[in-house]
Amino acid sequence: MITVTAAIIEKNGLILAARRKPGVHLAGYWEFPGGKLEDGETSEECLARELWEEFGIECAVGEFFGESIYDYGTKVVRLLGYRVLHLHGTFMCRDHDQISWLPAGELSSLTWAPADIPLVLQLQEEHHVMATLAYYRSNATEYVEETVAFDFANAMRQRFAEMLAPDSHILDLGCGSGRDSRFFTDQGHRVTPVDAVAEIASHAAQYLARPVRVQKAEELNEMNIYDGIWACASLLHIPRSRINETFTRIITAMRPQGIWHMSFKQGEMECKDHKQRFFNNYSIQD
Repeated sequence: MITVTAAIIEKNGLILAARRKPGVHLAGYWEFPGGKLEDGETSEECLARELWEEFGIECAVGEFFGESIYDYGTKVVRLLGYRVLHLHGTFMCRDHDQISWLPAGELSSLTWAPADIPLVLQLQEEHHVMATLAYYRSNATEYVEETVAFDFANAMRQRFAEMLAPDSHILDLGCGSGRDSRFFTDQGHRVTPVDAVAEIASHAAQYLARPVRVQKAEELNEMNIYDGIWACASLLHIPRSRINETFTRIITAMRPQGIWHMSFKQGEMECKDHKQRFFNNYSIQD
């Protein structure tokens, strides 16, 4: 197996792609620039060197982004992607015949080297989720005003509360307006309200007259804390590629015999709505 590094370089919302020049392996295919890891090099050292050799630029290699393994038949490539900051230098194509700067949503318009495709998909997923969070940040007030009185889960919420022992500890994961947190508190339970969007959490804190933690479900890192976890229409923005890991975090945060409620839109696949919000839909069979 050959280990290869790849640079995710982003400027002004655009991501760098480079096309392999004629006469080389995978000529005409697009890739994230980088190269083969040499003996004694760290991945970061390799990537900085390759970017200097390929483009004549100086860069700072940042956090690990993702990994891809692909069998080309003659060789198996393990591709390690890192976020990279361009510091100095003008891009000069030495191993490529063209570069292009594209928004994440348009990366799929290019013909990518197979090993790079999983990183492309990961970037697009990230873009969809970030756009969704941006929508809620920009429309927090309207969203809270609309949902605080929209009580579609009343029967399920009542059943959930009745299944718990008195004074149970509930995590309201994705509390939104704080509507359900107030209900559970009024029922005599201890509630920890959490929301991924700071602007929405601020509204909920005012409504509940108590602090609301800002945290994504994917960042939950507690163990054996909650008797119940209420995730009403809050996990539906998490891509399927990350949902199982999120489920594991939720289960780990619950006490033995804990109760967990989650809800999704009904459907067969991931999609975006007319407001450009990303949704991970499920059917009953799923």
